[in-house]
Amino acid sequence: MSIKPEFEDLIISIFENAPYGIISFQSIRDERDKIIDFECLFINPKAEKITGIPSGKMVGNTLLATMPGNKEAGLFDLYAKVVETRESISVKRHYEGEHFDNWFEIHASALADGVTISFVDISEHERAIRKAKASEVRYEQLFQESIDAIFITNNELLLLETNDAMLKTFGYVRAVMRSLTFKNFFLNEEDFIRFNKEFYKNDRVEEFEAELLLSNGKTGICLINIVELSQTEEGLRLYQGIIKDITRKKMSERELIWAEKLSMTGKIARSIAHEVRNPLTNLSLALEQLKDEIPAEVEEADLYIDIIERNSKRIGNLITELLESSKPKSLKLTKSILNEVVEDTLDLVKDRLKLQGMKLEEDYDPSIPLIPLDSDQMKTALINLFVNAIEAMKAGEGVLSIKTYLEDGTIFLEVRDNGMGIPQENIDSLFEPFFTAKVGGMGLGLTAVQNIIKSHTGQISARSTVGEGTVFQISFSVD
Repeated sequence: MSIKPEFEDLIISIFENAPYGIISFQSIRDERDKIIDFECLFINPKAEKITGIPSGKMVGNTLLATMPGNKEAGLFDLYAKVVETRESISVKRHYEGEHFDNWFEIHASALADGVTISFVDISEHERAIRKAKASEVRYEQLFQESIDAIFITNNELLLLETNDAMLKTFGYVRAVMRSLTFKNFFLNEEDFIRFNKEFYKNDRVEEFEAELLLSNGKTGICLINIVELSQTEEGLRLYQGIIKDITRKKMSERELIWAEKLSMTGKIARSIAHEVRNPLTNLSLALEQLKDEIPAEVEEADLYIDIIERNSKRIGNLITELLESSKPKSLKLTKSILNEVVEDTLDLVKDRLKLQGMKLEEDYDPSIPLIPLDSDQMKTALINLFVNAIEAMKAGEGVLSIKTYLEDGTIFLEVRDNGMGIPQENIDSLFEPFFTAKVGGMGLGLTAVQNIIKSHTGQISARSTVGEGTVFQISFSVD
């Protein structure tokens, strides 16, 4: 086929000004007609720039002599295949040889008994892709190996992806987790409503503290952060959330506050005892003297003397209870079976349960090991909890439930009633001195209970729903 001279010039101009490298080769064959090399017929300026080989050194020389790296890269065999099969190919190939180490996108087409190659250096693009992939791998590794629960969600708070820590924290398998929304984890609906409002108002959530439902029916105080990641091609907005369980931190803070309050209460109690007991003693002595001096015919004197005596004793008992509730207990520890201590204490309140027409439900874990207890002190604490539970329930309807169990190296004792319940705003104040909802109560009973449990290096907490009842949970770590 002949080409007009003006078109030849046009084609040459296109080749020479192309934005990609072009090289044409003629096949060199041996006596068996096998291609053993290629002779360069043409190289355009862009190819010269990419390869660093000028036209004078390239044209007339062979491919393997000028660019031997083609053999190792597998390109030589590829070009030979194109010539023999007459089928064009396009490949992306890493070329390491001569003076460069680059990625190329290469197109090869057969031309007579040779091949024309066009190629472009895509190293920068390829490195960017590989860098992005490496970052993606690192992100995925951080996502999966994080000790904090991490999840990906959409603007409807559906859980699209979760890491292993989240599955472990909440006790779900991945398939089930993907069918849930974030609302499923909130213990209190009011907390979720506040969370939802903040999310939709600010399109993010920062340092939101809430009590969440964890695995095995447990609850934990968690810190939640959610930020927007990106939008998908379909316009779906994605968010990443991190949940940090701060239960232990909160417990430590409460322990510190409790210790400070106990110390301050002790100082106040000792000061009050000193300032009140001295005049109270003088008052009692004076009253005894007065009783001896009042004539027998003054009949009304006995009534008033009795009032003074009873209230003096009440003041003295109050001071004693205040001192006892605020000082660390001196324990006589012996290896004991908690179940037996609980049963012995229940024997002391069973008559009261019968008189009130209430039921008793007991569920003891026989696998609970021996732990060091001061049985007398523990009975004092437990009888206080049992009596409080009985007084909170209605006669004929009340059910007192006692349960012990062993879980993750910790012994738990739960005292549950189906009474009136305690408002949520009062839960944190239950164990504070002088806090009480009872008429005539002094508010020192639960303070003393907590003091006894803490002296045993145990923990006590309460949860309650108004109208449904209250649960006090005591826990001891097994050494």
